[in-house]
Amino acid sequence: QTVVRWAIADPMLFARSFSRRPSLAGHSATMASNTPKRDVPAPEWKADVPAWERLVSLVTTPGTGQVRRGLKPGERRSWSDPQLWTHVAFVPGILVAATRAAPLPELVAIQSAVLSLSLLYHWNYERPGLLAQGEGLSAKLLFLYGAAQTLRSPDAALLAANSGCFALTLGAFVVTNFDKRLYERWHPWGLHVVPGVWSTLVALHNAPLLPAALVPSGPLLSVPGISA
Repeated sequence: QTVVRWAIADPMLFARSFSRRPSLAGHSATMASNTPKRDVPAPEWKADVPAWERLVSLVTTPGTGQVRRGLKPGERRSWSDPQLWTHVAFVPGILVAATRAAPLPELVAIQSAVLSLSLLYHWNYERPGLLAQGEGLSAKLLFLYGAAQTLRSPDAALLAANSGCFALTLGAFVVTNFDKRLYERWHPWGLHVVPGVWSTLVALHNAPLLPAALVPSGPLLSVPGISA
């Protein structure tokens, strides 16, 4: 009632007093501006570098890592981060390749290395350095292995499936490196989950690339109910 009388007695003073109060929208905007945002990796190239030169650099050099401004020393990713837990997609391919009656030892070796290095690399927030180079080199080797096995797909349906995985993996790699804003969202799916599915298809249906003399005569790993 006091407020109502005040408004009736001196409406101009009441209006000025009300206008000085911070608005809810302004308060929300202030809160939003103070909310820390996830850091986006910095671009690797200057704006005037041609696209073809970027592409050549991406596919012919080891990994360089992601430069993140404002990253605290010693800061690590949480294991609940998609950049980490999506690595589970690499496990089925390793298990199938290792437990087959005619195993694929080269797939087991390459993908196990990728899994180990990539977990450490992403846990370390993709910092540049030797780990980034080793992870990038192993990932490119696995991609080349998948491409070679795609050309040896045993039938048309598998050729289509493997080719689709090839295209999605390559596309995700190029797009998330050309536009770093897409890295956090699409890297885990395009470069962890899709290659994991791809390697499982290869492990289930393809023959080893190694000469027969170098392929063990039995499973590398015996798991009851899985080995075949």
